[in-house]
Amino acid sequence: MAVLARLLLLLCSPSWGLSAAAGKVDITPDLPRHTVYLAGFGARGRKPEGVHDRLFARLLVLKDGPRTVALVSLDLLGFSRNDVEDLRSLAGFAGPDRYLFAAATHVHSGPDTLGLWGPLPGVSGVDAAWLAELKMDVAAALRKLEGQAQEARLTGWRGTLDPKGLCRDLRDPAVLDPGLAALSVKAPGGKAIATVVNWSCHPETLGRSNLLITADFPGSLCAKVEDDTGGACLFLNGAIGGLLSPDLAAGQDPWRESARIGATVAGAALQGLALSRPFPEPKLEFRNLLVRVPVENSRYLLFLPALRPGHRLYDKAGAPLPRWKVYGLVYQHALRLLQPPEKPWVETEVSVVDAGPARLVGLPGEAFPELVLGGYDGSLRFGQPLLKPENPDPPDLAHAPTGPYLKELVRRPVPMVVGMANDELGYLVPEYDFKVRENLTMTPRLPGDHYEETNSVGPAATRIILDAAQYLLSRKK
Repeated sequence: MAVLARLLLLLCSPSWGLSAAAGKVDITPDLPRHTVYLAGFGARGRKPEGVHDRLFARLLVLKDGPRTVALVSLDLLGFSRNDVEDLRSLAGFAGPDRYLFAAATHVHSGPDTLGLWGPLPGVSGVDAAWLAELKMDVAAALRKLEGQAQEARLTGWRGTLDPKGLCRDLRDPAVLDPGLAALSVKAPGGKAIATVVNWSCHPETLGRSNLLITADFPGSLCAKVEDDTGGACLFLNGAIGGLLSPDLAAGQDPWRESARIGATVAGAALQGLALSRPFPEPKLEFRNLLVRVPVENSRYLLFLPALRPGHRLYDKAGAPLPRWKVYGLVYQHALRLLQPPEKPWVETEVSVVDAGPARLVGLPGEAFPELVLGGYDGSLRFGQPLLKPENPDPPDLAHAPTGPYLKELVRRPVPMVVGMANDELGYLVPEYDFKVRENLTMTPRLPGDHYEETNSVGPAATRIILDAAQYLLSRKK
């Protein structure tokens, strides 16, 4: 009787299966109709002279019964929390069983979306009309994809890729993330729907002198995967703080180097996926946590109105700050540095998405790889000196954080730590080595490797965000 009862229960229960659809949207600004400035490198933007290759938003919609998750990879330096919320609202991802996970590839030759790289320091370089069109177009594509979802099978692979010749660490201690992870989404007959690739390095092969819009190596990576598989490709960047930067061959054309790095990473991911098998539990889950972090960066405080379009600002007690109060804080800060109780806070988001064998941990910034992996013992330096002999003020590794580190807590066959996810707050710097001048402009920088502090929301954010990620990973699902 017990066996019969269980059989009847199974027959009467709704039978859900995983389904998926994928596509991409061209988000390249139309020059000169759109007045954009290139983001990244320094305190002011660069006026683009043309387009070398197109920028895309690549989309994957996954459905498991009533639960729907959209993964969005954007060829942008960053996508702020308010823009993510706008996109969720426009695409209809606001319910309890619906979640949109948006991550920027962090290209340094795409339009300013954060308001930090305009014609002058402190002046926004965002073209509001272009950004609004982008969100409308992506939302429309997501809604269309939902109606096209077909039965899908997920396979995943994780491996290592020697960073030499691909990526290097510019800040002590030298810790490089060799991890390469990939998720394949296919129809039952084997036709590719999408491939998701997770790898860690700054897309800045072209450097600050480049004046052409480009998706950098993520564009080349996705182009190869799409050509080889026939499905869409989403590139999700990883823990790239520290600073993980492309390892370019001396004297070579940077455009060729961009294509080489992208094709190499894509080839390794596809080779790994060829060995993968379908995952027996293709379930779809998500959980997220909203947190508030203080704005401690003196430069950010000086140009606080530039942060306002992308983030809600609060006082320490959690009350929203009106516009007049924001300008008042800037005035006070310019006269005398704001003290900790006076500094504003911003709301951001940490998230975890489970898709078959893969677990995505979304961090709203550029985490240092050692915060995710450890490696303070020199095990992940890949031929680089752990501490550069010429460093006048090397970090004191005796005070470095101990494990377990974030990736150890993921506990999934295909772990993916994703940076610039659902927000971009800059570098997440280890607190023990956060060193900065306590003045209005944070200059001159202290001896040693301390560029990242000037592009970080502040030292407190690192612990708040990592604690939130660890909490989400500790929850049973």
